[in-house]
Amino acid sequence: MKRFAIKDYGAAKDVLTEIEGEPRPVDETHVRVEIVTFAINPYDVALRQGAMRAFRKVTFPYVLGNDGAGIVTEVGKDITHVKVGDEVIVHAISGTYGEEIVVPGKKIVKKPAAMSWEVAAGAVTPWLTTYNLVTHLLGDQIGETVMVQGASGAVGSLLVQFLKAQGKTVLASAAKRNEALVRQLGVDQFVAYDEADAGEIFADQADTVIDATKGGRAGKAGMEIMKAGGNFVALNDLPTEQIKQGNYFSFGPSKEYSDAEALTALADFSQQLHLTIAEVLPFDLASVIEGHERLEGHPAAGKIIVKKAAE
Repeated sequence: MKRFAIKDYGAAKDVLTEIEGEPRPVDETHVRVEIVTFAINPYDVALRQGAMRAFRKVTFPYVLGNDGAGIVTEVGKDITHVKVGDEVIVHAISGTYGEEIVVPGKKIVKKPAAMSWEVAAGAVTPWLTTYNLVTHLLGDQIGETVMVQGASGAVGSLLVQFLKAQGKTVLASAAKRNEALVRQLGVDQFVAYDEADAGEIFADQADTVIDATKGGRAGKAGMEIMKAGGNFVALNDLPTEQIKQGNYFSFGPSKEYSDAEALTALADFSQQLHLTIAEVLPFDLASVIEGHERLEGHPAAGKIIVKKAAE
């Protein structure tokens, strides 16, 4: 069984390697899935670089990957929501970079027939962030007007769509080159951050501001856009200087959030969901290395997917 792992922390070309994995047994609560597609995420890059080593211990060789999609090949006796042959969406603690994975049943949901393999794998982590942030972190206190900074990214674009489906007024910022993409998602107002100051244009207009930019670069503008007493949510670190009174949240995964709930919501939302796919790469080590190197730079909007060739 082919799997792609890191043998140490370091540069992609130096530490990513192909290994032969031994199949794991399937107990009564687990499912074996033959992986068709997996997504390469910024988190994978940070983990491979060693940025998580202070609080995420790994044993080498370590198979990366949280997001995938594939076909069920074996189920435990307690599993009733999927069966052998079902196409499924997978959210794993790790290990989707490979030909198969064994995961708890609560970590998978049936893939809607109309949902592509690429979107099924690519949407997982961005959707979990979107759904849990809006539904659980903020809930009813989110307000009626929401600003999404970094609206062309995977999380930002799904936030726009999910919020519009709930009837919210959505303000958005992104690079000028991504304006058409963001407007197609239905935003009410848009500012290109590389042409104008979104903080000045949207000053004091949003009940909630969500900074979904890479590296949390838009904190100052976001605080200017937030109404006094509103909500500011960062996907990275919060601004060190909070220039306005409000509720400040740093969002991250939590064991309190149910994967089964969020993945079921993803399947239900799939018909109206649009996810930009930047590139689909072959199922080999060179592709994994290439995907990591691309994410370290300034890639075009969209997810990088590795896909097994059709047999």
